[in-house]
Amino acid sequence: MSASAFAYTTNKIIVPDVAGYKTLKGEFHIHTIFSDGNVTPDNRVREAAWEGFDILSITDHIDTRARKWIKSGILSPDCDADTPYKLAKKLAAREGILLINGGELSRNRPSGHSNVLFVKDNDKIVEEAEKFNHDNALASEAGFKEARKQGAFIMLNHPHWERYSPNETVMCPVQKKFIKEGYFDAIEVYNAEVGYSPEAHDWCLKHNLAIMGCSDAHAPMFTKIDYLGGKHRVVTLVFAKEKSVESVREAMDAKRTAVLAEEMVYGREQELKPLFEACVRVKEVKWSKKGVSCILENVSSIPVRITKASGSEGYRYSRYLSIPPFSTVKFSVQPLKSDGLSSASLSESVSTVVANIYVENFHIGADKPLKTAIKFER
Repeated sequence: MSASAFAYTTNKIIVPDVAGYKTLKGEFHIHTIFSDGNVTPDNRVREAAWEGFDILSITDHIDTRARKWIKSGILSPDCDADTPYKLAKKLAAREGILLINGGELSRNRPSGHSNVLFVKDNDKIVEEAEKFNHDNALASEAGFKEARKQGAFIMLNHPHWERYSPNETVMCPVQKKFIKEGYFDAIEVYNAEVGYSPEAHDWCLKHNLAIMGCSDAHAPMFTKIDYLGGKHRVVTLVFAKEKSVESVREAMDAKRTAVLAEEMVYGREQELKPLFEACVRVKEVKWSKKGVSCILENVSSIPVRITKASGSEGYRYSRYLSIPPFSTVKFSVQPLKSDGLSSASLSESVSTVVANIYVENFHIGADKPLKTAIKFER
């Protein structure tokens, strides 16, 4: 067989940069053999590189399984809660991936699970939390306080997990307290194990928290994702000024994030509108008496689904339009006569035509698609 038969191929997620920012792809919640995963840290890096990720944070359970395994002798006593980061750092640098040290504080209700990111010493965080093992809320708060001393970014994980929310997703009083006191910087609104939480999405908007989505994978990614079918894992999009750890942190603190998962995008309007404009380009605009036409080109891995929105009742154009990844469709807009049933001629004095649309798979809130417009000017 030829050597090319064994060529290393990738399945990269392509999302263009938006105006003024680089669009970086991040994974901020994933596990390895150093807690309850069955993948080594270096292979987590290889998986991320294969999908074209720019940022990776390995977030093993730092206050439960890993420490028990070390004490029982399954893991070497030389291991600490930062070992996965240490083992993956060199390969991540070689693959061009920004590796962020992190961990998951895995406390039961009422505080729940939370990720601490950009930390320096996970063991110190655990030591502080374990002083209050009799009370999960106090343990989490002690861990958060130490994490904050280290400059951590703290994310509330999967609030819609059925173990904690068997019937409905609600924020318990302890979590409300943590938000009020400024401990949480973000909420995981999409977790691949339990899907999307519209409630968490709206909490992020209400409390000005970053919107995050993660795989929370414990098994190898190829067992979770149908790559041959063109699928990808969930990804947090970070709109950063440059590709650096410092710039990623600045963007996350500024809430410039969005989530791409299962062909849906979740975020805020101020991030999703420029993202749509970057993904869908208007080309070959042609004006005539009958109207105006163009080619819409999708330059991303994100399929785009468009429907007609209110405000353009005087024009006729496709009420339902789908633009698959890396494809083009023809789009035309024609003026209507007053009866609304037949077309009118477009006067040469008309210099601007606006086609209002909903981007049905770009959600800026619970069940709220992005409303924007395709605008034509002579």
